[in-house]
Amino acid sequence: MNRKYLPYVAAGVIMLLSATVEAGWIMLEREGDRTLISKGRLKSSADGISWILDGPANTLYFFDGNEKTYAAGTVEDYCGATAALVEQTMKNLPAEQRQTLEQMLKKDKGEAARHTVSVAEAGDGGMIAGQKTIKYAIQVDGELYEEIWLATDGDLTSEFKPLKPLLRKFSTCATTMGTEFTPENSPEYQRLMDRGVEVKSIAYSEGSPEPLTDVVKLEKTDIPESEFAVPRDFRKITFAEMLKSQVD
Repeated sequence: MNRKYLPYVAAGVIMLLSATVEAGWIMLEREGDRTLISKGRLKSSADGISWILDGPANTLYFFDGNEKTYAAGTVEDYCGATAALVEQTMKNLPAEQRQTLEQMLKKDKGEAARHTVSVAEAGDGGMIAGQKTIKYAIQVDGELYEEIWLATDGDLTSEFKPLKPLLRKFSTCATTMGTEFTPENSPEYQRLMDRGVEVKSIAYSEGSPEPLTDVVKLEKTDIPESEFAVPRDFRKITFAEMLKSQVD
């Protein structure tokens, strides 16, 4: 799935009969990321790491196939563990570095009010992965920040709808840990993402175009419930343990 949304987040436990199949969608990106969408749940996998979002259950799950571990809980649990790790890391910094970082974080609190985010429809986006799309341009302070192509197929957007609140909540949590203004957290950007499913995006924040999302396959198919089950040989850990292992 789009790296904006959830880099190294969490994946999870849906204990249902593995023989059952449910209609859903499969999404493949050019770089190899694979995303499954079914019954308001999203599973994305790449490089031995998988994560699941369960929209109706407000639950976030994470699998590490290399360590054979998994963590599970609410988005609030994950955000709390992230905040605690940041706080502990700051405590361990030398006094001068800690003061500098604290000043940066304090300065950032009023940053959003000093920026203007605008979204404009840029016309027919053409066919992408077999789906009709609409193209949008996002500007920040009058400068092009990103171009996004949204698929608006009714069945696809219905499958994705239960995930929207959870994705918004996680995105806000993940990005507010930084020290820079994040356009993705603006009301204008969030309303745009409610209009469809992102299948292509190009960022211009660094000056030159940088592809973010590039879906090459998107089709409706039956998805086994086993895709959302915890492997029996995986050991459960906490979000705090998971985050610490990523930092170490």
